Amino acid sequence: MLVARVVRRGVERALRRTDAERHVVVVVATLAFYVAAALGIVVALSIGGVNLGVLIGSLGLATVALGFALQDIVSNFTAGIVLLLEHPFTEGDHIAVAEAEGEVEEIRVRATRLRAPDGQLVMVPNKLLFTEVLTNFSATMRRRVEVLLEIPYGQDAARARELLLAAAAEVEGVSQDPPPRVLTSGLGQDARSLRLWFWVDSRSDDPLRVRGELLDTAERRLRAAGISLAEAGS
Repeated sequence: MLVARVVRRGVERALRRTDAERHVVVVVATLAFYVAAALGIVVALSIGGVNLGVLIGSLGLATVALGFALQDIVSNFTAGIVLLLEHPFTEGDHIAVAEAEGEVEEIRVRATRLRAPDGQLVMVPNKLLFTEVLTNFSATMRRRVEVLLEIPYGQDAARARELLLAAAAEVEGVSQDPPPRVLTSGLGQDARSLRLWFWVDSRSDDPLRVRGELLDTAERRLRAAGISLAEAGS
């Protein structure tokens, strides 16, 4: 095991001197560690006089049972290797699956560490990231955010659109390429629903912060113009 650790460190140092990406370094160093450890175990058993053929035969059934017991660990390990090689996300990306969402802190062979928006640390098995639908919000430079607002009938909807676009232009972090858009998304019994779309560079700005500031700015502008507004959702 000591020799295997030395081999892993040596491989890491050698690859870091090249242009290899970090995830490739992790995969190759991990595989080198397990290969060196396996060879070390075989050599140690041979030196100890153990007949490996007889040992493998006697442990056949136990190996099968152990394989069933460790199938989740093996599947997570395999999925981790594939994820590191395919590179669908990297450290610092904001990703989401059905059961978890957050910023990637560390990609391990068995599980991936995520920092949830509320600050909690979430360990997601790599098998879930490999088999479920995964959304990488950081794959593109801009992330679209939307807000659904209601304007009561009898009020100037066109003026409300102008004020919403002006509020979007005022808030720092709202991208102007592509520019924000305001669309009518529904006609309710008492109010017209307006959907405001805008884009945020999630690598430099927090979309939740930008959305909150835009809502505050929009409410202030609309109330100053005498237009009442109620948020219906997003």
